[in-house]
Amino acid sequence: MNNIISHIDIGINKATVFPGAPLAERMRQPFTVEYDADIDLRELDFSIVITPFLLNVIPLLWLLGGSYKVDSMDGDLFSSLELVKEGFRAIYPDVPWEGQLIPETLTSTPRRKNNTDLSQVLFFSGGVDSSYSAINADPARTVLLTVWGHDIALNNDSAWETVCSRVGSFASSFSFRTARVRANVFRLLRCGDIHKEYPILKPWYGMVQHGPGLVGLAFPLAVYNGWERILFSSSVGEKVTHVPWGSHPFLEPRLKANDTKVISEGTELIWADKIMAIVDFYRNNPGLTRPSMRICLDDMNGNPVKNCTLCEKCLRGIVSLIIRYEDPSDWGFPVPDPVFNSVKNCLLTMTIPRSNKYIWDRIHHLALQALPESHGEYREFLNWYIDWYEKRYILQLEKI
Repeated sequence: MNNIISHIDIGINKATVFPGAPLAERMRQPFTVEYDADIDLRELDFSIVITPFLLNVIPLLWLLGGSYKVDSMDGDLFSSLELVKEGFRAIYPDVPWEGQLIPETLTSTPRRKNNTDLSQVLFFSGGVDSSYSAINADPARTVLLTVWGHDIALNNDSAWETVCSRVGSFASSFSFRTARVRANVFRLLRCGDIHKEYPILKPWYGMVQHGPGLVGLAFPLAVYNGWERILFSSSVGEKVTHVPWGSHPFLEPRLKANDTKVISEGTELIWADKIMAIVDFYRNNPGLTRPSMRICLDDMNGNPVKNCTLCEKCLRGIVSLIIRYEDPSDWGFPVPDPVFNSVKNCLLTMTIPRSNKYIWDRIHHLALQALPESHGEYREFLNWYIDWYEKRYILQLEKI
């Protein structure tokens, strides 16, 4: 068996993993993770330092088949990965997940001492899912972690600075502490041939890698600080486990390393309901400044700072806000005037991914609930939207 790691450089806050033969041709460059936080990776066991790398590549190894080895692995992680593999089999039953990663040594190290009140880290992007999780978290116990290299390109310093500024403003309004991590997760792997053979897995990063891969980035930070939990917000909740996606109740919450658990936050609500809850929270706390929510991923081109107001994801956010009689511009959606006509025109031309159909179904239900008490231009828009949904919506679903 070939070792998946050729060698690794470990510094105070940065680790670079050079892949072994099995992965070298599949990776665009060595895997690098760097923390802007209180951490010294040299003090951690090797098995914890390589966890971010492992969780970004192991689904690919499972799909490729065969047996691979690694020098060591945390014992909790090794056990939990079998559950994650079963999760992928449940989400994608027609895909073979048969590969094996065999550690030469299983490790078990005591939890590091924690001398603070902090006990958990929450991934925070400023989007709907993470904002909902943050307003329901205890700032005295929680650190907000933002990732550079997920949707923001590593060479886009200005976009990263903008996002960090917004995260900082949000965090200070609640007295959260923050941390940052930089990692080349998004464009790490080459999967073109896999996309051709298994179209359901395209794009690989979204459909497979990003849930476990992002969670992996938090393990060294959590273990170093003795934190007990990693909180990860997913739009695929417990009510829609049939939806295939790379962040899923069958994946991240099954992960564990060094007795640090992963918790899926906000799984009780569908994405549109989280927007309603966020609106209600700020209405009940008028002293807080409403955040400019960062929803648009701009086709993952590495510059998702402004919401375009044109894409399917922006539009479901905008329509959800209108249903609650909110001005989308107050939440970071600069829809051109006249607002309702602009939204209608965009709805008529967009394509709806089938994986998001359940969200639009829920928005329709919420519109029907809001209609009886609506008035004026809001009532006219809701009537138009309900008519669009019932007559044209199905025609705009993504073709299989």
